Order: sequence, then structure tokens, then C-alpha cells
Amino acid sequence: MSTETITTPDLAAVLEALSVEMSLAAEACGHLDSALGKILENTPPESRLAVMQELHTVDHLAQHITAITDFTSKLVQAAPDGVPLPVQEALSTITLGAVAERLRGRLGL
Repeated sequence: MSTETITTPDLAAVLEALSVEMSLAAEACGHLDSALGKILENTPPESRLAVMQELHTVDHLAQHITAITDFTSKLVQAAPDGVPLPVQEALSTITLGAVAERLRGRLGL
């Protein structure tokens, strides 16, 4: 008979892990922005507007992610200590394996 204990992270730990993941997404947006900038340099003048619009979209996405990251970081500071948050079911909905594994690792699951 197994006496396996299921770990339940607290709210602050979950918010912190989420904030770290959002930071990684913002960093990826930065790389995408740089790549589009290089593409823009080699794009004929008549096609540059389309690339510039995509650059604007990536910049907006990065700002959006950064805003959510900053908000989540503040929530970590405000989260009450020791409030358990069962996340196993929510983690099972993440279809990108690397994200799920990083979160599980940060949460000790």
C-alpha cells in the first residue's frame, strides 16, 4: 500500500511560477521582435508596411505580457502566507509539455 503524499503549493508559489513563465514569454517576444527587425532590413520598400505592422503586433503582445507579469509579481507580494492552491487539475490542461514541466518543477509537483 502506497502512502504517497500529494503536494499542494501555496498561492504565492503558484503566482510566482506563473510570473516566471510570463517573463519567459516576454523574452520570447523580444527575440521575435529582433527577428522581425532583421527581416524588415531586407524587405523591399513596397512590402515594409506589412512587416512593420507585424512588428507593432509583437511589440503590443510583449507589452501585454509584461503588464500581466508585473501584475502577477505584485500579487505574489500581497498573497497571504500558507493559502494552499490545488493546481494539479489546472496543470493537466497545459498542452505545451515544457511549460507544464517547468511549472511542476517550480511548484515541487
